[in-house]
Amino acid sequence: MTHIKKINFFSYIRIIFILLYSCLFVGCATPEKRLTKDQLTISYQPKSSLESEIKKLRLQHPVKISAAQMANHLFSLQYKELTLTGKKKYIFSPSDILEISPIMTKALNRIKPSKVLHYEVETPRGKTAGIIFQANKKINWRFKSINGSNFLNTSFHNGGSTWELLPKNGQRFHKESSTLGNERKRNWIISDLELQVQSKRGLKSGSLKQKSSTPKSPKQKSSASRPSSEKGEFEKRLQFLKELRQKQLIDDEEYKHKKTELLEQFP
Repeated sequence: MTHIKKINFFSYIRIIFILLYSCLFVGCATPEKRLTKDQLTISYQPKSSLESEIKKLRLQHPVKISAAQMANHLFSLQYKELTLTGKKKYIFSPSDILEISPIMTKALNRIKPSKVLHYEVETPRGKTAGIIFQANKKINWRFKSINGSNFLNTSFHNGGSTWELLPKNGQRFHKESSTLGNERKRNWIISDLELQVQSKRGLKSGSLKQKSSTPKSPKQKSSASRPSSEKGEFEKRLQFLKELRQKQLIDDEEYKHKKTELLEQFP
């Protein structure tokens, strides 16, 4: 009996050792923390979980990018539908950008070299998702889906996908070496950190949400009546709007509309 007990004891020790080895050297599966605010969900994704063409890159994180620079990037991103009409469209609307830019900026300012930033933006047009990271002093935007339409990554040109990105000045496609030569990844743009200021893009008249038929004037909104946390959030968003206008990323009319929306959100 004593001999059998010893065998069982060493069997337990061996099992425990194998489990510890698996966690330490193979990696325990732990879910990534996700932050969701309104239409945006972000998470830090391990670089090691991605394919080799990203694993081999040396990521330069955290990313020193301002909210205005981030907004300019978001305003610049454009794609083309691979249809007979071949319409060119912007990926993010001005309203999307005003909501998601501050959060994405802060996330990149804090990101570690071993991570990439994964994001999902839910809009009435569908989900837009992808990853962002910095390598070789360039910002990389790789999209998985745009407005609910996934990009099919195959060896054939466009691979049945219904869209491709449209690089602008200071941007280019990522190229991957293959048996056919350098293949352009048409869902992956490499961009200068400092881009030319993008042309102004106004909101459509029906895109603004009005909570009341008669908007209240700024004088009717007393900042003293707001709780300190709401007041801080209001001032932060208002300052961001001012920066966008100063950088000519939005025009005066759009600034007034968005300021009115802010005043309605923070009574």
